Amino acid sequence: MLSTLALKYCHQILYDPKFSIRKEFKFKKLPIIVRMLIIQLMDPAERFALSLTSKRMKADVKLIKKQYYYPEIVFHESDSFITLWGVTGFEICCNEQGYKYKGEGGYYWLQYKKRTPILNTALAIIRLSHVINIKGVGIQLTKVTPSLVILKKIFSNNTFKTAWNKITLDGIEFNSEIVNFFLNMADRRKEFQIFNSDMPLDFKHENVFKFRTNDYDDARWVTLSDMLNIRGVENVTLGKTKLTSDEVRHFIDIWINCPDDMFLWMKIRAMEIVQLEGLFNELVVLEVDENPPNSGYFTLAKSTSRAHKLLFIDYTLNAVVLSAWKPYDNAVRYGNIEEKFKNVYEIMELLEKEKTLEKEFGESRDVTKQREYSNQIQELERKIHELGVVYRDGRATI
Repeated sequence: MLSTLALKYCHQILYDPKFSIRKEFKFKKLPIIVRMLIIQLMDPAERFALSLTSKRMKADVKLIKKQYYYPEIVFHESDSFITLWGVTGFEICCNEQGYKYKGEGGYYWLQYKKRTPILNTALAIIRLSHVINIKGVGIQLTKVTPSLVILKKIFSNNTFKTAWNKITLDGIEFNSEIVNFFLNMADRRKEFQIFNSDMPLDFKHENVFKFRTNDYDDARWVTLSDMLNIRGVENVTLGKTKLTSDEVRHFIDIWINCPDDMFLWMKIRAMEIVQLEGLFNELVVLEVDENPPNSGYFTLAKSTSRAHKLLFIDYTLNAVVLSAWKPYDNAVRYGNIEEKFKNVYEIMELLEKEKTLEKEFGESRDVTKQREYSNQIQELERKIHELGVVYRDGRATI
């Protein structure tokens, strides 16, 4: 616990107007508690620069409670640029001379020592990890296609080999050696993205959907048979594709009936307007009241062994978004804004029971049984209505 005297002293130094004209004081002479409070008020760039001034300052910065940040490294020709996701204005440039921080008046050298750009980038990341908690590292290669030799040097460095969790290729000329190099490192805990790059229509690799996140801006090479191999990933994005409406509909049908969880979220952009109405004829669905041309439907996975049983299909024109949720996490996934969706899984279970009872009612010739079924159906309808469901054109809608 901080003493009252220490807090008062810190408040005077930092906030009291009469101290704004005091002479300079030695930061190292301040009590340790006051130094810690001042360091906590610094942004990541200030902490980083302070940690380089001396071994003592490096130790002091390490002592404070560190917040988690996500560094992103852009490799571009002979330079690299380190930013922090969500932190405006933070940028460290690394090259063969060392690494420097971008401030208001330009770049300021933090470490001037000749090494390879890759090594200086790794050392900057290591030093940054002394200042903040690093939650993975994103690596982006942009505009200029790197050589395979450079890539092997980057990912043979222990800092990048162990810390990377996302690779982004943005605007590079397609090179099968480069793409295959990354796909050979597929890991369901990590992310892979390719943007602004035309991929050959005959491209194939067994690991194209074996990252946690799989984003392909140009997905014209993706076939229905490729998609059927997706299993246990988090996100898939297929930008422009050559998929027809029938293929998309068939894929959704496979997804609903699949015994395993395929993905948690997926976006598909087809080559034509998607027509899904026929898909819902044999399904129990809950329609979401959205503004045309958007349409949204909840349904349940056919397999009871799947962890994410609640399925949502959202589509407009030529784009379809599919998502799978655990039974009671829909309120969390939508957030408090969509309060009306918090009971969706309960509603879907009631609708499924209602359909089963209606079928049994129609097949029964026993009057007593029919009366029991009728009473149960009425009770289910009452509960469904209480949960905010209305019927439009015979379809349950929320």
